[in-house]
Amino acid sequence: TMFLLSARRSIASGVAYGSKIGSLSRSSLPSQLCCRAFSSTSILHNVDNTSHHQHAPQRQKLHIGFASLSNTLPFEAPSNAINGKVGDKELDPRASIMLTALRGGVSSFDCPAPPLIEKNIQSSCKDGTMCWMANRQSEVNIGNAFDQAWEALLEEDDGEALNVTTGEGSAATITCRLGYRAAVVLSEKDANDAKDDTAINDFQEREGKFHGDTRVNVLFAGKAADVDNEDNSSSQPAVVLVHNLSQEYVLHSLRTSPLFEKYKDTETNDNKRVSLISLAHNPETQIAAYLMNNHHQESKTKLLQNARVYMKEALKAAFIGYEIAVTEGLIDGYGVDSNGLSLQPNHDMHLSWRDILECSVDAYLEVHGSENSNERTSSLKTIRLPGNVLETRGVEVANEICSFFGTCGNNGEGNNSSEEGLPTFTEDQSDPLVQQRQKLRKMRCILPSSVEVYVTRPLTAYPHGGTGWDQSSPGLSESGGGFSTPPAFLNGDNGSSTESDGKKIDAKHPVRILDYQVESGPIGQPGELSWTNLHYKEYGPRPSAYQPILNAVLSHFDADAILEASLERELTVEERETLDGCKLIRDMVHDLDASLDTMKSFAAYEEYLVNVAVPLIYGSFEELDEESAGMLQLFFRVHVMAVRMVVSRWTREMLMGGWTSIDPVDEQKISTTIELDKDQEEKMVKIRQILGFGELKGGYNIPDSTTLQEFALKNLLDENAVKGVVVGCSRPEHVLEAVRAADTSNSV
Repeated sequence: TMFLLSARRSIASGVAYGSKIGSLSRSSLPSQLCCRAFSSTSILHNVDNTSHHQHAPQRQKLHIGFASLSNTLPFEAPSNAINGKVGDKELDPRASIMLTALRGGVSSFDCPAPPLIEKNIQSSCKDGTMCWMANRQSEVNIGNAFDQAWEALLEEDDGEALNVTTGEGSAATITCRLGYRAAVVLSEKDANDAKDDTAINDFQEREGKFHGDTRVNVLFAGKAADVDNEDNSSSQPAVVLVHNLSQEYVLHSLRTSPLFEKYKDTETNDNKRVSLISLAHNPETQIAAYLMNNHHQESKTKLLQNARVYMKEALKAAFIGYEIAVTEGLIDGYGVDSNGLSLQPNHDMHLSWRDILECSVDAYLEVHGSENSNERTSSLKTIRLPGNVLETRGVEVANEICSFFGTCGNNGEGNNSSEEGLPTFTEDQSDPLVQQRQKLRKMRCILPSSVEVYVTRPLTAYPHGGTGWDQSSPGLSESGGGFSTPPAFLNGDNGSSTESDGKKIDAKHPVRILDYQVESGPIGQPGELSWTNLHYKEYGPRPSAYQPILNAVLSHFDADAILEASLERELTVEERETLDGCKLIRDMVHDLDASLDTMKSFAAYEEYLVNVAVPLIYGSFEELDEESAGMLQLFFRVHVMAVRMVVSRWTREMLMGGWTSIDPVDEQKISTTIELDKDQEEKMVKIRQILGFGELKGGYNIPDSTTLQEFALKNLLDENAVKGVVVGCSRPEHVLEAVRAADTSNSV
């Protein structure tokens, strides 16, 4: 028979780009099936460290994050040579990334936001520590990784440690986000009975423990006690995701943080080589919470006004906690990391940067009083917001902040700040916005001389800012009908399907601004790595191995022998089932091939394969022989590569907005020219408007020789108002590519 029970695992692992590929080793596969998003030829010492100081200003704008860049990893697991070994010592993957960054003069790192919890979480008992640890695990990981990287840097004794520590201040900066946590849900009786004699257990951070707790999501629904268990010892409480920015919670989190305890500023602390910045994470979540809890009580206009007041009070409370933490030596400064900052002002979830400055002023006065305003200023250091070549609102906001502080010069310094709040005869003095601007101008001496603006997710663009709505929030559509959602985009079935198959972009499946590397060349011959943009130009829109493997798979499942037998005799039950199975697989392969050019989102496509295609195969067959499973696996692997090529090409065309590169006819001319395709321009403008990227006017001139990620990073690094770009890195190579983009940028 044709089937083995390992089929599901084999196929599923074939579509999972970062997983091990079932029972097939890399050496047993055609070389053309390798796919990368970053160059594998990079090794840790390939950064040009000799010109370290020459590129220092640009490289210092890089901030390394550790949230994996989705859909950019190569198929095979990272090799030991790249993932980190110093002498005989194995390095944690995060330490390898940090070590690569420190060697290249990049010394700012971002700690993943808590909680660090698996999707299929199962709650511990109410006296356990599962949630407590989940809320701190990312800090433990980052602290240990930095210690490893720092020790390895010192052991190398090649001068790089000296380069990193040259100048005043700490050797590195670590930013952490604060706001979300995992919390157990306890009844009033359980809460009263729980142990309160230790500082470390889930009871200490249960839902409702702190004023202002707002439930965001349910992580684990809980488990009832067994019927035969009279003491309820087998029951498990639910676990929820909570958001809180109260002063009480901020101080509790900082005082119990293992990372801040390790690096806090004390006279006896020898570990103070790290500057710590804590960021209030997504304050606009408090707006959403107020709207959802009160949307039946007031008109929409009044409701939004009250929601913003509620959010500002929460943010002020957080800043009060931060100002106290600075005086205690727990942190060196604070800031905000918010998606709402990059939303248009008319969006319900919009967060104004002026609100952040005002809350900082109010918090300072609450803690230090007005009499000390001449001696010190607010400890507000950082504002982080999303921004990229599609979501350009973030850069606009960065320029507004830069203009306010007068720091838009090439050095990031300046003397001419904008006259924020200067009264004029045309302004309505009763307007709250006018009053706010005047207050900020009056209290300018309390604010720091500058606030650094960092841009997050530079290679990931979410439709409508990732909110899922153009302007309105859930429950606030003008028609009163509940949810207001953006239109479906190119879903291929008029929106009737609940499954996303990769043919559309939506709030869950963003645009990835990436090119990938695939192996090119004739099948059967050793291939060379080629970027998808260059491969498209030289070989066309498909990987070299795609068509041969497609033909081989269709031929393998043609069932010719069974069809011939059916002409001479009646088929057995087993033969009929095999024939039906072959037909299903051939139809599926034909459909995937036919829909290839309509793909827009690799993440949605992969989700469709894992949740729909693979279960369909598994549910249709009892078992699949090893050769057939291997053929399907090969097809999925090469089809994944083909989808990435199509998606990256579509992304490039959307960014260029109708402009196309024209190669010179004369081979002596090196430069290319570009021309505008009016029909293509109109099409791309419409697509960008549907996806909420309407603020992007015209298009970019992206050379064919430049990868999308290099272009996107350089575009942000060239912005003087942007003082830092947070680049998500899951491998050392990602750091090296970011460093190369910084070295070729023009920004100082």
